[in-house]
Amino acid sequence: MDEYTDFQQQKNKAPEKPWHRRAAKSGQAKRQVMVANRYKGRYTGENDFKYSGELNNKIESIRNGSSAYQVLSDIDIKHILDNYSTKELPKNKPKRIFAGVIVFWDNNKDTYILKRDE
Repeated sequence: MDEYTDFQQQKNKAPEKPWHRRAAKSGQAKRQVMVANRYKGRYTGENDFKYSGELNNKIESIRNGSSAYQVLSDIDIKHILDNYSTKELPKNKPKRIFAGVIVFWDNNKDTYILKRDE
């Protein structure tokens, strides 16, 4: 999924005739899909499909288990507040944004940390 992130975050319009979907001269290679849908993104609920460029990499790495914790930037915090059912992130206690993941304030690093909740 990481290898497509840079391409999808550009938010450019898709080309009308990409090089990998050109028809062969015999006409048998029309509309070949080079990447399966499961690598392009994931369903976020109620048949709402989001491409990996629209998802937050730090949250997705915690979700799929490739990372135990992540340091959040201001952009990540804005993404959490906009897309999850939390209105604020208090500094005095951890906040669960969804099952298995919490956000808490770290005084030593002076920033929010995203962590798996075992």
